[in-house]
Amino acid sequence: MSSGFWINFNPSANTVLNNLESVNNNMNKLSEVLSTGNSVNTAADNPAQYAISQNMIQESNGMNQAVQNSQQAVSMLQTATGAQQQIGSILQTMNNLATQAAQNSTMTFEDRAGLQLEMNSLSQEINSITNQTQYNGEYVLSGKFSSANTGSAVTLQVGANNGQTIQFNIAATDVNTLNVAGTQASSSSNYVSNTGVIVSGSGTAPTSTLASSTTTGISFGNDTLLQSGTYQVVFNGTYGSSGSVGTLSSGTLQLQVKDGSMWDNIGSAQSVSLTSANTTVTLGDSATGADLSFSFNGSYYTGSYNTGTTVITQTDQFNANGTGSTGGTLNNGWNASTNAVGLNIMTVNGAQNAITAIHTAISTVTAEQEQLGAVQNRLNYTISDLQNTSSNLQSANSVIVGANMAETQTQMTQSQILEQAGISVLSQAQQQPGMLLKLLS
Repeated sequence: MSSGFWINFNPSANTVLNNLESVNNNMNKLSEVLSTGNSVNTAADNPAQYAISQNMIQESNGMNQAVQNSQQAVSMLQTATGAQQQIGSILQTMNNLATQAAQNSTMTFEDRAGLQLEMNSLSQEINSITNQTQYNGEYVLSGKFSSANTGSAVTLQVGANNGQTIQFNIAATDVNTLNVAGTQASSSSNYVSNTGVIVSGSGTAPTSTLASSTTTGISFGNDTLLQSGTYQVVFNGTYGSSGSVGTLSSGTLQLQVKDGSMWDNIGSAQSVSLTSANTTVTLGDSATGADLSFSFNGSYYTGSYNTGTTVITQTDQFNANGTGSTGGTLNNGWNASTNAVGLNIMTVNGAQNAITAIHTAISTVTAEQEQLGAVQNRLNYTISDLQNTSSNLQSANSVIVGANMAETQTQMTQSQILEQAGISVLSQAQQQPGMLLKLLS
């Protein structure tokens, strides 16, 4: 453009103004970079780098959440293994009880009854721990997370992408699942058979029963102590001495197991009257609650004889019907039975069997702790790897979108100087049309 003077158009001022606007726009952009620390804040800044940055941010955020997921899982595993450790300690105590009861020379009935009641109490405590061990409201030891109990495995999202998961099971720890549950006897039992043998005198041994097949005369004073099996009561009695039909008028009683051995020292034979109808007899130790009660009708014990008295021995066998105890079942939530029954250690043979069962249970709990411990270690490594990878991604993203603050600040200073210079020059350029007035004066 040729030089000259114009009133309607000021090319110098217009040029300065355009440059000033460009400097101002650049200063606004530099201010955004300095305030955010990023050179790429929107897709307009650099479309390719913006897309790469968003992918990295998504990956890093997903990993950070996966770290939290894994840390929560570690806490749940610590809760589970801590409770399993307590159950393992209880099983060790149960093993001591069974080992103590596995001898037959020094144990009285009262001694064995005390051990059995403690065994029952420990079984109930195992189920209590199973029911009370929760993490965020979930029963972690109930079998809810075990396919063996129709549950489902724990599934953890341990990565930012689909399919990056870890699954594991947590076995149930109730006494049924561990196979250390005894069988709870029912409140009544069925008569099996009777055998009468004449010891002295003449006549016919009684043919009637302890309790008729249509009645339930046998009951347990403590139904968590006397468990399922076949027992027998031995009568050593005397028939009356007159009439063609007599009744068993006196005698002694003894409780035995099916093989005929005395149930430890259930005691000295007790003298009772067997002539009264619906008489209740209790054998055992009422102080510990380890006792057996049964009723009988005196008329059942009748038989014919010739003359004089007849001494007989009669054995009546009956079944203790076991109803069992419930383990982990789905009923408005996973809960183990609160009335668990311990393994039967009231006999030497039962105690020996209990030792085997408890040893297996200890191995089962130990193996489960090992499995969960391995999962916990894996999660700890996963957490460390996720944190390291996320940190590297954040560093890479910073290289892509991060601003060189020193360089940006230098550019900002330069723009500020240009802005100040532009304002000064614009002021001078705007004075040029006014100078034409002097030519007209």
